[in-house]
Parts: sequence; structure tokens; C-alpha cells
Amino acid sequence: MNWYIFFVKTGDELCVKDWLNKTFDRETLYSIVPKRIVPEKKNGKLLYVEKNLFPSYIFVKTVMDFSTYYLIKRNSKIIKMLNYLNKEDLTCHRTISAHNKQSAVPATDTEELYFKKIPEEEMSIILKLLNQEEEINFSKVYTIESKVYVESGPLKGLEGIIKKINKHTRRAKVLVSLMGDQRIIELGIELIEPVGSRELIL
Repeated sequence: MNWYIFFVKTGDELCVKDWLNKTFDRETLYSIVPKRIVPEKKNGKLLYVEKNLFPSYIFVKTVMDFSTYYLIKRNSKIIKMLNYLNKEDLTCHRTISAHNKQSAVPATDTEELYFKKIPEEEMSIILKLLNQEEEINFSKVYTIESKVYVESGPLKGLEGIIKKINKHTRRAKVLVSLMGDQRIIELGIELIEPVGSRELIL
């Protein structure tokens, strides 16, 4: 089974996810809508707000074929599959490849050619960040001489993807890849003071 992305109408992500998980048994198909908890100040009060990690995206794990694809597409709130390659596109791709004497696309019509899965190395990082509620919660973070350390939380062990922290907004800018595109997402952090006796392994 592989992971795929479907694009849906904004605001309908959870509704579609519930429909998918009720329509298919978990062994056949499972869907998630990754979320993040971030701090926001409103009227002078600090609130903790739940937001979709990738608005309008639903992540689907299944063995994708035409039968499954068209069953999923029965829901009118699902707009398209991300990077779905229709027959016209595939024919065009083959024509260009043949002209350039490339063989990137085989001549045989195998169903897997039409569906682009999320690379395993990309999805593994996203899944590592999520808890059992499909949320990315706060990480406890401290800095020493401009270097960021993570005491605990989802970013523990993933310090390399942290590009910047904002102490005022209590958010970290994190770089992740999705379908080959690099994206900056903001995750909530709790700033803590480093303990003087802390032993750092560099």
C-alpha cells in the first residue's frame, strides 16, 4: 500500500476523510488529514488553535487502481487526485519521450503509471511528526549560541529541518518535502531555558 493525495474543497477535509473511512475498510484504504496546533494571540489572549497542515489535502493509503480511484471520485467534494496522469497526458508524455529518445514511460498500459504516490522518505517524516490524533503538537525547544535544540516533542531528532524559530510568535519554520516540492510550514513550540548542567552531545 502506498500514500496518495487528493485535493478537496477547502473546509470539507474532515467530512471527506470520514466518508472515505466509512466507505472502505481500514485494510483496503485509510485516510488522514494532518493537523497542527499553533499559538495565536487574539484580544491579548494566547490561544492554541488547530489548523490543517496542508489545507484542502487528504492523504490516502491504499493499493491504488482504477476501480479504487473511481470509487473515491464518487464524492463530489473531491476535486482531483494530486498528480493524476490521465490518458491524454500519458500519450503526450510518451510522444515527447520518444521524440527525445527517452524511455521514461513504458509503452504498456499499467494502472500504476496513472497514479503518483508520495515518496516514502517524504511521508515517513510527516508521519513521524504526527501523534495518534493526527496532530503535530508543541515541541520543547531551547537555543544555545543561535543553535536550536529540541528537548522533547515531534521535532525531537528532526532538528535538521528547523530553519528558523520565532520567540515572539512561539513558532518554528520547518522545511518539508511533498511530492518533490519543498514547503515551509509553521509548527508550535514551547521555549524553555537550557539547564546549566546540561551535557550536550555535539
